[in-house]
Formats: sequence, structure tokens, C-alpha cells
Amino acid sequence: MTVVATAGHVDHGKTSLVRALTGVDTDRLLEEKRRGLTIDLGFAHVDGLSFVDVPGHVRFLRNMLAGVGGIDACLFVVDAREGWMPQTEEHFEILRLLGVPEGVIAITKCDLVETPYIDEVEMLVRHRCAGSFLDHAPLVRTSIHNPASIDELAGFLRSVPVRTSTSRTRPRMWIDRVFAAAGVGTIVTGTLLDAMLTRGDELEVVPGAMRARVRSLQTAGRDVESANPGTRVAVNLAGVAHADIERGHQLVRPDEWWLADTFDATLHVLPGLRHALSKRGNFLLYVGTEELPATIRLIGVEELQPGTSGHARVFLPRALALAPHDRFVVRETGRDETVAGGEILEIDPTSPLSRARPSGDVDTLIAQRGIVGTRELFLRTGQVHEPTVDDVIFSAAMLSAAHTDLIDMVRSSGEHGVDVSGLDDALRQAVKMLRPGVATIENGRLYAPDKAPSQQLRSPVREAFEAEPFAPPAASGFDRDELRRLVQSGRLITLDGIHFPTSAIDRAHDVVRQLLALKPEGFSASEFRDALGTSRKFAIPLAEALDARGITRRRGDVRIAGPRL
Repeated sequence: MTVVATAGHVDHGKTSLVRALTGVDTDRLLEEKRRGLTIDLGFAHVDGLSFVDVPGHVRFLRNMLAGVGGIDACLFVVDAREGWMPQTEEHFEILRLLGVPEGVIAITKCDLVETPYIDEVEMLVRHRCAGSFLDHAPLVRTSIHNPASIDELAGFLRSVPVRTSTSRTRPRMWIDRVFAAAGVGTIVTGTLLDAMLTRGDELEVVPGAMRARVRSLQTAGRDVESANPGTRVAVNLAGVAHADIERGHQLVRPDEWWLADTFDATLHVLPGLRHALSKRGNFLLYVGTEELPATIRLIGVEELQPGTSGHARVFLPRALALAPHDRFVVRETGRDETVAGGEILEIDPTSPLSRARPSGDVDTLIAQRGIVGTRELFLRTGQVHEPTVDDVIFSAAMLSAAHTDLIDMVRSSGEHGVDVSGLDDALRQAVKMLRPGVATIENGRLYAPDKAPSQQLRSPVREAFEAEPFAPPAASGFDRDELRRLVQSGRLITLDGIHFPTSAIDRAHDVVRQLLALKPEGFSASEFRDALGTSRKFAIPLAEALDARGITRRRGDVRIAGPRL
């Protein structure tokens, strides 16, 4: 289904053209029929085309803006008698700011004007659209009394490519209409973005965190089990009253969005503006179907001249489900004019405004942050990234710095070495990056190659302790200086005043794995003692050392797997 929004000056024939294409009168309100003027959004569909008919009068521009988000194309309407008018220009600029990718131009009421004048209007339209998304758009001279021209227009509209869904996997729908139907309940409509909706889905209405369930779905007037992104959808919601929902609210799946009231963005100032854009002024921001007051702070400059672009930080009065690459429009209320538009780069930015360097690239975001959780990254961007380690992503720069720090630590540790279990996540990941010959791991410690225990001369004292790692001999029978040297070099470890060979910890770790494979609910101190084949005197210090390293943890009278097992 191709979603098409009309655009153009008031009374240029948008609604009549949609009626001729679909047979549907999109003027729903009594006032619209009385005044012959479109005030609010109208909707119609026919044979693969779904139309959003927007008002052309400047007083109803908010409604127009609510209708053109998420569309595949615009039907750009110009009256053959009046030509390019003020709202033609404003609608054209709004469509450009919102990044509408395609369009078809219709010159209407051609039965009322002589051909030479229509030629002039067409030349003017082509001139105004040069260099824009409508530069090479099909142009049809139409009359609602000429069926052939309507058929030609419909053919061009059906040839418009449907926007392909992004890589995002979470549905979102900006609500543009809400009502209650007798015997059915709450119904909301909008253009579905990013991912599929299915009957039975549990959703959340933003704002308010109201939970609701999809009772049924309709697209193009037909009941469906699921709706694809990029289609106009009517959603029958259970669990929420229609009076609690309004245009501008959003439907999302719970816990899939980072709700943000601040974002960094690119900002494009309209070329026809007669003044520079600065932080001064009262602004309204239009995103999706929502209209909100906004505070704008330019990044790196005091003002932006007409026709130029820059970066800005935008502050909103409440949080929305936003994502990078969402488009928006800014109007200044004091002058009642559209002044700019832009594209969101980063939501809820963490850097101070003075140091902000916004970028819509996820890799750049990771590089700027250094470290970010995979869950947070998904909530902020909708993108799934493989973690560097556990559920964390490190930037290349942070890993490089950790690699350098680790080498320095190893070199300065001498015969003591570096305890791998005590390293933070970045340093533990850096261990995997060490080139052969830079360091070696023995008994859970990192050493410079020439300082590793295996490279040192063996001593009778060390051999005596390693002969019975879980029942070592008493220290009183050995030279105290020799024992001190072995402890300082990391070959012996002292636990509760008892000297153990360092290998006892690694071997006890292996015993714990075997025990928990047989008893995942946990093992007692006596079971650990028996598995080691030793006495309680030696088993308890070893068990407590494993607790301290996160290999095990106490739960009542038993020990279970720890976070670093």
C-alpha cells in the first residue's frame, strides 16, 4: 500500500482530486461540508493507494503537518488558474524539510483555463521545483471532469516506490485520529512505522505509559491479523479509553524505546526566511503527528542565516519515543511562519552543549561514549549490535587505551604478575588482544614473558607446596625469606595465615565447576571439603577466596555459581 498525502494551497482542488481518484469524500466534518473547506485530515483508499487529504489553509497548518509524516509520496496540487501561491510554497518547503522522497504534480482545473496559460503555470512549477525531490516528478494536467487525466494520475501514483522499512525492529505509530465505535471501543489510526503490528500485541500509549492490547487491526478497510510498516492502520485497542488518547500520542511496544525530551539534530533554515534563526523566539516543533513548544539552542554558533544548516539541541516539555533520523519542522509563533526543519541525530545526549559534536552514526556514538550497553543502544537507536564482552560495547579507542594500560601494568608488576580476575571489563577484553610474546598467563595471572613462574628456577620449597595444593605443609618448616620471595612473586598465596600454591585457586575453581554440574542448586562446605580431599582447615579459606573472586557466592548454607564462574 502506497501512502500518499495531498499538498497545496487552499481551494486548489485537493479534496476533489482525491474524490475523483477514490470515490470517497474526505471532508468528514459538518463544518467542512458547510464551508467547502478542508479543516482536518481526511482519509481514503483505493487499489493499493492510501490517501491522507490535508487542509490547505494556513490556519490549519498544524493539521497539515500531522498528515505528512511517514508517507511514501505527495500529490502536489497547483490550480491552473492561480498558479504557485503562498501555501503552495509553504507546503513545498515543509515536504522538503520532512524528507518526503517522491511526488507527483497535478495541475488542476485545466478545463477552466486556456492551454497557453496552463503552459506558463507548468513552466513556473518546474522552475520552483528544480533541484528538489519534485525536480523530475511526473506532472499531469487534470480535470475532475476528464476521467482520462484522473486515470493517468492514478497510474503515476501507483508507480511510486513504497518506502522500504529501516533496520529497526520495533513498531511505532503516531496517532492522527482517535474515536470510539459502538460495540467496538477505542480506535486509533495512523501510519505504522518501522515494524509489524499483530493482533494480540501488548502496546503502550506514550505519554502516560497506558498499557493496551490490540483487539483487531484494519488496513484499507479490511480486517487483518497483522499490519506491515508503511501502511495506514486502524487499531482497535482494549484496556484504554478513547478520551485518554489524542492526536500526537504514540503507540509502541513496552520497554523498547528510550523516551527523551531532549535531542541533538541537524537544522536547516528556510532560504526564503527574512531573518536569521537564533535561540530567541517562541518555537513550536512538529514531529510525527505531535505539536509541542520547544526551546532551541544552536551548537557552536549564535545564529543561522537563511538557507544555511547547523546543529542544535532541542528541549521539549515532555518525553517522546524518538529515534535518530526522525524528521521535524519548526515554526515561530510570534511571526506565525515556518522557519526551519531538521533530522534527529542523537536522543537524550550526554555531552554538555559546549562540547556537543552530534552525529547520527551509531559507531560515532559508541566512539564518543567509549562504553555503552547493548540494551541502552537498542533503546536509543533501535539497532542491535553485537557486544564486545558480556552485554557491553567498547569503542576501538577505549580498547586501545585499555590495551596500552594493560601492557604497562604487566611490565611494572615484575614477578608478582597481574591478577586477571581483578581486571575490569575493558582490561579483561584487552587481554584477548595481547600479541604472543607480550605477556603470558599462568595460574590466572599475567606476567611479562621473562617474569613468568615457569621461566624461573624451581625451588624445593615451591615443589613441596605444589605437591599437596589442597593440604600444604606448615610454613614453620621452611625458610621465612624464601616463603616471602615466593609470595611476592605470586607463586604462593596466603589465605587466613596458610600458604597455598597459586595453582590451588585454579584447581579449586575446576572442582567447583564439577560440583555445580552435579548440584546446580549449590553445595555445602563439607561437600566442597570432600571434593578437594582435604580438611575443613584448608577447604574454608579456599572457599572464601573463591567467593571473593566472584567464582562462587553464599546462599544460606550452600555456595552457588558466582558472576565470574
